[in-house]
Amino acid sequence: MTIPITFGWPQVILFIIGLVGLVLLISMITSLIFGEVIEQEEDEREGARRPRKYARRRRLKAGRGLSGIVLLLIAVALLWATSLVQTYLGLTGDIHVARVRATSFTNLPHIMSVEVMLFDKDGHQASDNTYEVMGDEWELQGDIVKFPTWLNILGLHSGYKLTRLEGRYDDPNLERNNKHSVIVLNGGDDTFFKTAQTQTWLAPLVEATYGNAVILPANGTYDVLVSQTGLFAEPVR
Repeated sequence: MTIPITFGWPQVILFIIGLVGLVLLISMITSLIFGEVIEQEEDEREGARRPRKYARRRRLKAGRGLSGIVLLLIAVALLWATSLVQTYLGLTGDIHVARVRATSFTNLPHIMSVEVMLFDKDGHQASDNTYEVMGDEWELQGDIVKFPTWLNILGLHSGYKLTRLEGRYDDPNLERNNKHSVIVLNGGDDTFFKTAQTQTWLAPLVEATYGNAVILPANGTYDVLVSQTGLFAEPVR
């Protein structure tokens, strides 16, 4: 199971902005709580003896309170914007996992030659194999482990693993009765995927686990990518 973690300069900048927002938030809350107590004690001591100074203090306190609310709103806005941008970076961080080149044979119906190039999370080619597959369409399957949004905000991408290449017939009768090709990739289903499906203690850290597939005809070359929600394919131009 590959679980990419996205952490670069955008995340560093967002982390700093979020930290500033958090510090402002804590500072304002602390100031509003403890400042109010201190000023009330001072007002009680000096209010009766110095009415003018007391009135001035009340006006200054009101001004500081307004400034505190403004800074509080800025802090909340910074934290909110940080989470939104990081989520966007995660959701748009599609990863190239495979390239599939499939061709059919004119004189051999329902047989395809399927070349599958697999890539690691850094985009480097890991393997390149060609298979003879029975069917009219190829189906590339994988395991997906989807994490909660708060982990995505921290830069954690959904986990994935390509597990099978299969053939699929256009005709339902052939699909029911003819021989199928099943090629296991990467050792099949992942151990962590199976554990996440059965162990409830992982529920706070794992939002969903499911199988996913891309199904396309043997008519060209496609790049297969994985998003935060699953596999999809784009034709190579």
